[in-house]
Amino acid sequence: MIRRSIWLLAVTVVMLPACLEAQDPEHDAQRLIAQSRFSEARAIYQQLSADNRDNIEYRVWIARLSAWLEEYAAALAGYDDVLASEPGNTEAMVGKAYVFIWQRRYSEAESILAAARQTGTQNSEIEVALARLHHYQGHHRAARTHVDAALRMDPQNQEARDLRAEINVPLSVELRIGYGQDRFSFADPGHMGYLNAAYMGETSRFGLQYEEWSRFGDRTRRAGFNVAHNWNGWWLRGGGMWGPGAVVVPRREYTAGFGRALKRPWVLDGDYRYLRFRDAEVHLAAPAISYYFAKPSWAQVTLFTSWTRETNKQDSDAHQSWMAQYFHQIAKPIVLHAGYARGTESFDALSIDRLGAFQANTYFGGAEIRIPPSYPTKWFCAYQVRSNNSRQASLGVNLTLRK
Repeated sequence: MIRRSIWLLAVTVVMLPACLEAQDPEHDAQRLIAQSRFSEARAIYQQLSADNRDNIEYRVWIARLSAWLEEYAAALAGYDDVLASEPGNTEAMVGKAYVFIWQRRYSEAESILAAARQTGTQNSEIEVALARLHHYQGHHRAARTHVDAALRMDPQNQEARDLRAEINVPLSVELRIGYGQDRFSFADPGHMGYLNAAYMGETSRFGLQYEEWSRFGDRTRRAGFNVAHNWNGWWLRGGGMWGPGAVVVPRREYTAGFGRALKRPWVLDGDYRYLRFRDAEVHLAAPAISYYFAKPSWAQVTLFTSWTRETNKQDSDAHQSWMAQYFHQIAKPIVLHAGYARGTESFDALSIDRLGAFQANTYFGGAEIRIPPSYPTKWFCAYQVRSNNSRQASLGVNLTLRK
C-alpha cells in the first residue's frame, strides 16, 4: 500500500509540470477571448490541438473562433472535422447551425438542430439556437416557445433570458386610427382621417382601410385593402384604394413593393404606386436603402422617379426627387425621427397629390411612443416651401390598438 502511494506521488510530480503547461495556454486563450482578440486565441488552440489531436474541445474552439472571425468556410470545415470524429457532438452541431444562421442558410440550420435534438440530450443551448433561428426569420411565436423550453431546462441561462426580452410576440388583431391636418398659405386647412383594421400572423398581414378627405374645398371618401407577406426573407406588400376622387385625391390607387435585409447593416426596399386622378395619372417608383448603425439608430435614403400624364397629353412628364430620414431610439419605448426631402409635391403621410406641379423643400419630424407596448402612438409634423412661393404645414397623430 505504501509502495502504491509512493508510485502515485511520483507520477503526480512527474506529470504536474505538463498539466500546468497545458493549463496555462488555455488560460491565456480564454483571457484573449474575453478581450475579443479571437485571432490570437485561435492560434493558441491550434497549437494545443497540434500537440494533442485527440482533444475534441480544442478543435471545437478553433471552429468557433473561426466563425466569430467571420471565416465561415474555415468554421464549417472545423465543425465537420469534429463531427467526423464524434458524430453526436452537440457543441459542434450547434456551432455549425449558428454559422448557417449567420449565412441565412436557415433550412440547413434547422436540419442540423433537429438532428442535435434527436441525440436525446436535454440541452438548453440547442433550444436557444432554435429560438434565434426563428427570431431572425420573424417567427416570434415559435422563437418564444424555444426560449421558454431553454429556461425550463436551465432557469439561470442568461442568454435565454436576454433573448426572451428581445422577442416581441405580435398580437393578432390591430386597429389603427389616424387624424391629420394640412394648413396652406393659400387655402383653408385640409383634414384627413382614417381607420385601418388588420389581422397579423407570423408571416402575413391583411388589413382593410377607410379614409375621409377634405382638401381645397373637396370632400371625398376612399376604401381599400393592404397586404404584406414574408416569403423566404423577402417582405412583399401591396394594396389598392378606390373612391370618387377629387382634385388632389386619386380615384384609384394601387401599390406594390418589397423589402429585403442585405448584408448587415443594410436593408433594401422598393415600391411602385399608380395613382389615377380625374385628369391625370401618375406612376411612381421609389427604391430606398436603410443603414442601421451599431447603436439604436438608423438612416434611410429614398429616391423617387414619377411619370405624370394628363388626359389631354400623349407624353408623360418625368420628375426626380429624394428624401433622407434619420431615426433614433432614445429609450426602449420611444423612437424619434427627422428628415429632409427635395422634389415634386410633398412627402408627408397626408399628401398623395403627386402631380409634379412644383418643386419643394420639405422638413419633417416625429416620434413613436410605445407606452404601453400594445397601444403605440405616432406623431408627425412637416413644413414645406414650394417653388410657387406657397407654404404648407402638416401635423397628425395615429393610435394603434393591438389585441
